[in-house]
Amino acid sequence: MTQRAKKLLLMAAGVWLVMTILAVSFGPVSIASLERRLEANAREALDRRGLNWAQVSMSGQTATVTGAAPDDDQREAAVAIVQASTWSGGVVAGGVTRVVDEMTSARLQRGFFIRADLVSNARVLVRGGAADDATRSEIESFAQASFSNGANVDLILVPGGLAHPSWEDTVKRLLGQLARLEQGAIYVSGDSAALVGEAANPQIAQSVTRTLASLPEPYQGASLITPSGAPAEVSIANMAGCDAVIRAAHGTDDLRFDQDGVAPSPLTEVALRRMAEVFQACPDALRLRVEIGIAEGGRELAAARSERVQDLLISAGAAAGRLDVVLATNAVRLIQFEIENDEE
Repeated sequence: MTQRAKKLLLMAAGVWLVMTILAVSFGPVSIASLERRLEANAREALDRRGLNWAQVSMSGQTATVTGAAPDDDQREAAVAIVQASTWSGGVVAGGVTRVVDEMTSARLQRGFFIRADLVSNARVLVRGGAADDATRSEIESFAQASFSNGANVDLILVPGGLAHPSWEDTVKRLLGQLARLEQGAIYVSGDSAALVGEAANPQIAQSVTRTLASLPEPYQGASLITPSGAPAEVSIANMAGCDAVIRAAHGTDDLRFDQDGVAPSPLTEVALRRMAEVFQACPDALRLRVEIGIAEGGRELAAARSERVQDLLISAGAAAGRLDVVLATNAVRLIQFEIENDEE
């Protein structure tokens, strides 16, 4: 190769290198442009699924998710949603290749998950978390005194947890109102507090509803109280309230199917019917999304389960047009649900 040819080759390589640097730095396929596109897609996907508590930022094709997750299911869902928000991930496809989980638990920031279920003989079961032993003891003493047949309290201490100053008062108010009902349950998570149940008469139902409408800040109360022989008293203002009342309604057991079968277990069928009834009282703009996990039985079994669950929900009163029953390959549980907003 002549000297002149070598110089021309070096000049061409130099021009190619400069053009590549400019394209990567400033062009439509630049790193910054790619990051903006991936971040916008991830944020839109999170908002569409109602996970607007989660924030995402990009470094190249690596996403970092932050925010206070209401529970473990939603935390895991946020990671999966961001991972799949653009194509299927991967360098060639131009999607998210890695998700870094820097989320915290909402119970460490704004209080703790707690639920209480009124069982037979006016006895209450209380489950969830507490910030310290003094708070746990106070809740247990209050529950024992409020229910005629006492309480079974199992609150786990969360190291480093910091409850909002009004958390204990809010839980006590909910327990106090639950004690006035014939049956029911409460659920508190984040700044949402819910109660569902049955009252002996309309006067009690109305009184309980009014009490929960004025909980201490920052808690927002939601309720569905059905008096004997009268229409339900409903107070569900938004998506968070709808989610909370449904979680109160579905009970303490995980949703599951009969082993290797198509039908939900008997307890799950009862829970799904309660959830459908409660969901119909939620604002019209909301949808109930139910994900059926694909397990060892494969897609065919999951599809049959999906059809059975949808039929069950509709027969219990849920409008077909407000339901999305879908198959999920990355589901944490075989049946899980979330509330979505049609207007977003």
